Amino acid sequence: MRRLSFVLVVVAAVLVTAAPAFARQGTASLRVTVLDETAAVLPGASVLLVGDDGVERTLQVDEFGVASATGLPPGDYTIGANYPGFRPSTGTLTLRRGNNQTTITLAVAMSEEVTVAETDASERRDNGFTQTLSQEEIDALSDDPDEMAEQLAQMAGPGAQIFVDGFRGGRLPPKDQIQQVRFRTNSYAAEYHDAGMVRVEVITKPGMGGWRSRATFGFRDSALSARNAFAEARPIEQVKRVQVSSQGPIVKGKTSVSFSAEGNASYDAQTIVAATPTGDVRDQVRRPNDVMNVNVRVEQALGAGNALRAEYQRRTQDRRNLGVGDFDLAERSWASDATTDTLRLRNTRLFGKKVFSELKFEFVQTTSENTSSSASPTLRVLDAFTGGGAGQTGVREGQQFVIDQSVDFTLRKHALRAGVLFEAGQWDSTQQTNANGTYTFSSLADFNAGLARTFTRRVGDPLVSYSQYQLGWYVQDDFRVSKNLQASLGLRQEVQTNLGDAFNLAPRAAVTWTVKKANVRAGYGIFYDWYESATHEQTVRVDGVRQIDEVILNPTFPVTATSAGTRLPASRIQAAATLTQPTIHQASIGFDKNLKEWMGVRADYMWTRGYNVLRSVNVNAPVNGVRPDPTIGNISEISSTGRRASDRLSVGINMRVPQRRIFGNVMYQLGSVRNHADGALSLPADSNDPDADWGPAAQDVRHRLFVMGNFPLPYGLRAGMNMQVSSARPYNITTGLDDNGDTVFNDRPAGVGRNAGRGAGQMTVDLRLTKSFNLGGLLAGGPEGVPMGSAPPPGGAANAMQPGVGGPGGGGGDGPRMVLMEGSNARYRADFYVNFQNLFNQTNLNSFSGNQLSPFFGTATSAGPARRIELGATISF
Repeated sequence: MRRLSFVLVVVAAVLVTAAPAFARQGTASLRVTVLDETAAVLPGASVLLVGDDGVERTLQVDEFGVASATGLPPGDYTIGANYPGFRPSTGTLTLRRGNNQTTITLAVAMSEEVTVAETDASERRDNGFTQTLSQEEIDALSDDPDEMAEQLAQMAGPGAQIFVDGFRGGRLPPKDQIQQVRFRTNSYAAEYHDAGMVRVEVITKPGMGGWRSRATFGFRDSALSARNAFAEARPIEQVKRVQVSSQGPIVKGKTSVSFSAEGNASYDAQTIVAATPTGDVRDQVRRPNDVMNVNVRVEQALGAGNALRAEYQRRTQDRRNLGVGDFDLAERSWASDATTDTLRLRNTRLFGKKVFSELKFEFVQTTSENTSSSASPTLRVLDAFTGGGAGQTGVREGQQFVIDQSVDFTLRKHALRAGVLFEAGQWDSTQQTNANGTYTFSSLADFNAGLARTFTRRVGDPLVSYSQYQLGWYVQDDFRVSKNLQASLGLRQEVQTNLGDAFNLAPRAAVTWTVKKANVRAGYGIFYDWYESATHEQTVRVDGVRQIDEVILNPTFPVTATSAGTRLPASRIQAAATLTQPTIHQASIGFDKNLKEWMGVRADYMWTRGYNVLRSVNVNAPVNGVRPDPTIGNISEISSTGRRASDRLSVGINMRVPQRRIFGNVMYQLGSVRNHADGALSLPADSNDPDADWGPAAQDVRHRLFVMGNFPLPYGLRAGMNMQVSSARPYNITTGLDDNGDTVFNDRPAGVGRNAGRGAGQMTVDLRLTKSFNLGGLLAGGPEGVPMGSAPPPGGAANAMQPGVGGPGGGGGDGPRMVLMEGSNARYRADFYVNFQNLFNQTNLNSFSGNQLSPFFGTATSAGPARRIELGATISF
């Protein structure tokens, strides 16, 4: 802690010393952008500004949707905007010296001819909870897109998925190109495929304003990091990251382009904790990771209400010393080189005043190559050490494309959406696993005596080619039953190749009841999971003809052609003839309310039950020592016979004080997740009684606490804090032996259920300190983030608006919402930051051994990263 205090004092002293050189003196200027709910500008709108001195200033919005004022005294103001046919808005903001900007969105006045709900369209389509991050909260996220994605996933909770401009996955854009981040939970919209997850929606800024560029530099070194609890010295790690981005118009009001490039040359340290015949091993292995990302996005206004966006991404990644750590020794290392090319097209078009069309197309091409550093067989002594080669080799190539068409339209008081989703993929692979074989020993004593329990090897032709297609269509109706009761009804149908079922109807329903300024939300829906292509690949690869799994029981060590032992017939992996899509039933009820103007609360309960869940069973496992079919070895059959159950209670408080630029969220979750298996290829301890494996899932964390805060500090510093606390994860307790002769070493002691052990709780506090210096200059051009002639869906466009209630799943508020971004209109700006990960250097124990024969039984063999400090700077111009 003394070192930490010293670092904080030094950083603060440097920033405070530099502050006078860049401090801006004098009056304030204000730039106001006025939009409607579709994010189109409203030229001719009026803005009224009233200061503490009582002086009224009326501003007129120009053809770019912008009203400007200069020479204003810093202080608190009341601001309002109005436009014919729209509801007037009123709010407050604080002007500081220099340049300030804000955005006001006006809602259409209700009439018989135009049906517009008080909440945005995307909110209407699911009656769920929504949180929108403020600009300050976005700024507090990591500058590394990979780390930013991890932070968003942690904030969202288990099972979260990230969407960028409506596309799932892919690389996150630079922070300066992000306009909005939203978290959606309890979503029953028929357009959504997945159940129970939190959708993290990242909306990028169009580049229709003036040209803006940004360069970010980040550096982290072991000299700034603390020692891992399982390492004998400071970690061998370093991060050097450079990112540049630029965006702006090519043809003003019609064509814009955004570009970003990032290079990340880094290496980290993976700890090894193992027990070998020559003694205990405590070591660290350096793992290089070199990444290059390039992104180009072009937006074109094709006419009134018609816009096209095209985006290309390329990512190359070179990783070394994978597969090393915990029990795996350095000789087990393997390398991976991967390249991903992504092309995305999105067309939005408004037909008349009531029909909105969105067409999305995505093509992704991936290539990855694995290379092992050793061709030796693997030597695995269960939960003691693993040596030899990794057995990873080969190339995998894939091409996937997605077509997603949706149409929004209104019929009287009904807001309807219909759409269709088509996905297709083709894969070619020569990748091999366990090509050189694996010896398995139950204990160090067995290893020293040369008594291997099994020798397994995958042999045959590694080349496989296969394809998969999946289709879904949906229709959704959102309508108001009464002034304070809103309902949604939807129906979705899905079908997928390589499965035997085709009739997968998924009805959905949800309601939102507003009573006494509070919202009560409830919903029920049926969802279906996809049969993953990687799972299907195993049934194509290890089909008993192309490749087989060779198994020898009690072999001599090493194995030769004339070795003693029992050689089983060929083993294979297959899909059951009755394989179907897993069915998920989900229901929830929740409540949200603004307790104060600056504080809101929410609570919700989610019930989820899964049926026909995929799991594997060895249908040729020995019964009383005899296999049903003695001419065949193991038959791992993927079947739709599993179940899973999840219950989750969430309570959250959200605080927003935009006048003081203070934002915070506190969320507590109490949950329980049970299932038969943690994966489609997971085998039970006893395939003759697979239902005995019902128990806690690997992700069964009972208690979670999330705390986020973003607030100003003295001397112009700003702090972003993120704390996560969770109770222990479960782990499996085993005998370390293959008592039932099925060649799988996951047998449990009598009376002990699956995942009966519990590890240790986790706590991590991250802190980011920033200091911004306005270097002068004003941006030119129209309002940022508003493409002329574009037509985002009603309520779906990103802007700087904030809801009244947030937190993961926090409810949205009605009416205009404004966020002040001090200095964001400055053309030249320098931002310096210090990131503290695991600020208090908390030891978070992982990888608990449940093997009763292991010398590490009941103890952890690894820990999460110790405190890390990253320094960086961003130059905006």
